[in-house]
Parts: sequence; structure tokens; C-alpha cells
Amino acid sequence: MHQVIGVGFCCSMLLFILSSCGDPGYQMRYPPGYGEKSQGETWVAVDGGYQSPLQEVVYYDPKTIRRDGDLATLWQLVDYTVMQGNAPFGMFMMSPHRFFSTKTYKEFNCVHKRVRLLASSEFSQHMGAGTHNAVLVEQGHEQLVKPSSINQALWEVACGVAFTSE
Repeated sequence: MHQVIGVGFCCSMLLFILSSCGDPGYQMRYPPGYGEKSQGETWVAVDGGYQSPLQEVVYYDPKTIRRDGDLATLWQLVDYTVMQGNAPFGMFMMSPHRFFSTKTYKEFNCVHKRVRLLASSEFSQHMGAGTHNAVLVEQGHEQLVKPSSINQALWEVACGVAFTSE
């Protein structure tokens, strides 16, 4: 009985020591290059109420907004704090399946409040830099723009609706 308590106590102490050694501010630090714009780019961050800044920051390029009747298009960039994707050759090795940012071209139906993905690319570095891989996009599938979502914020920008922070 004393051996079981002794082993349990030792394991508990070891876990306590290991958990104490971590950096408490680790999750609050952003990786180098996160959120930095390259010269000449016009990425504008989506309204803060729609963001998840500890995970990603979403931007749009106002120079790419095009309106044709009820439809509007724009380019979106998502910059992730942590590398995304899978690594088929090991957890810490770079591969074409790992990325820090994505650019997507979206079409919004301003009247029916729907969105459709037209094109997408993944980038190995932050803010759409580095090598990129085009992502296969199946055309024709519209989705309803959900309230309080990133697509809601982008629909408001693309369709010219004034922002109302919730």
C-alpha cells in the first residue's frame, strides 16, 4: 500500500514540476511575420468582433472588390498563428501540406446573403508569402452567410453594408 502511495506521489510531483516549467505567456506570443504586410499590399483586417486573434487574423483586399448586379467578389487572406495542415513525413518537417496563410477568392450574393468559394491557395509563410499550392475548389456550391461569422463581415464589406459591431 505504501508503495502505491509513494509511486502516485512521485508521479504527481513529476507532473507538477513539468507543468511548472512551461512558459505561461506562450499562447499569447505571435510568430515572426504574423500580421505583417508586404510592401504594396492593401490587406485590411476584418472588424475585430469577427476575429479570433489567438488563432488567426482575417483580412480582405479592398482593391479587389467588384460588384456586378446582385453579385460581389473579393479576395480574403487568413493568417494563422500556428502552422496548419498535415505533415505526412513527421510532425516537425515542412511539406507542401503545411501552411501559415491562405488566400481565397469569394463571391457573395448580396440579395440572398449567400457565399461561394471560387479559388483558394495555401502559402508556406505568413501574409500570403512563400511557396503556394492551389487548392481544388468545387464550383457551384453556395452557402448561407451565417450571422456573426467572418463571411458575414466580408458580405457587409463586399456588398457595401455598413458595419454594426455586435
